[in-house]
Amino acid sequence: MKTSMRWFTTIAVLALILLLAACGEETETGSIQEEKVEGATEVETEPTIEVGVEVEESYVVVVANEKDETLSLIYYPEQRQEIIELDGQAHNVEINVETELVWVTINPPHDDKDGHGHGHGHDDNLEKVVAYDLNTLQKVEEYEVGNHPAHVSTTQDGNIVVVSNSGDNTVTIINRESAELATVPVGEYPHGLRISVDQKFVFIANMKSADMSIVDLETKEEVNRVVVGNGAVQTGISHDGQYAFVGLHLDNQLAVVDVATQELMKLIDTGVGPVQMYASYDNRYVIVANQGSEDAPSDTITIVSLETLEVVKEIQLGKGAHGIVISKDSRYAFVTNMFEDTVSVVDLETLEETTRIEVGYYPNGISIN
Repeated sequence: MKTSMRWFTTIAVLALILLLAACGEETETGSIQEEKVEGATEVETEPTIEVGVEVEESYVVVVANEKDETLSLIYYPEQRQEIIELDGQAHNVEINVETELVWVTINPPHDDKDGHGHGHGHDDNLEKVVAYDLNTLQKVEEYEVGNHPAHVSTTQDGNIVVVSNSGDNTVTIINRESAELATVPVGEYPHGLRISVDQKFVFIANMKSADMSIVDLETKEEVNRVVVGNGAVQTGISHDGQYAFVGLHLDNQLAVVDVATQELMKLIDTGVGPVQMYASYDNRYVIVANQGSEDAPSDTITIVSLETLEVVKEIQLGKGAHGIVISKDSRYAFVTNMFEDTVSVVDLETLEETTRIEVGYYPNGISIN
């Protein structure tokens, strides 16, 4: 019986990896109708502002549209969009507020071998991490990293950039000031990662080894590995620095790790196939995006109280809820719906979806300024 269960788990992990690697044949690009040209293309919409009504704070949300090799920049609440054409598939993205740089991991299209890539002027070195200036929308930095870069995260000052290399079980730590790159071995198939509040460690979810690596950013060494559960796909951090989280895609759970002791303290049941999670800055909630699978997509987010570590609500969104980010005023959560090419906006005061925005094809990672 144990042998059968291990075999089932192995098959399930491989299926999840294939899905997250965005394999599959090229299909018609989403439902978004904006015309895209080389470089950045602005999508014009006219915001409606009522006289005498207080204007809401504006947000810039960046979405990695993996299969059409673009980034969508959404200016919310106006809902104006600009599109950046890339030279490969964008898997994950993170905005560094201090430097106003947008970091994105780039991989070759999976159908390039057959000559069916989308073709935005691909270069020879496609496995890399790239930075775009948030104001000019121009590419300003580029670094070669390991095999199949997945996620990227930066320290608050923007000097240290960390990339998980799923294909060779390492992370790359980039020091932009010294131009030094260090490669650190971690668990099997490292995927999502986040940097601790004190800026000393990076927490990496290892999908195949069902654990979370903790890497010291100063010594550039793995200092611990915490067993969390099957399909460990992404990590998160509470903004008070107390908890680290891991989405367990195959166990349908959220793992909660005590940062101080570096020990697993609780497993919380979520929706089907959780992937990314994000904690609100007011320390009220951690919200989990439940993706499911491409054949059987889930469409919910699970809202967990950070005070009680109990589920308080589940909200239905679009198909394949995958990436999530929360605004720094803790007003909104933005969630990519991977299998319907949209982004949901959730009001965290009412805990209801208020808007759904069309973006590019196969929206994956998401970040906010």
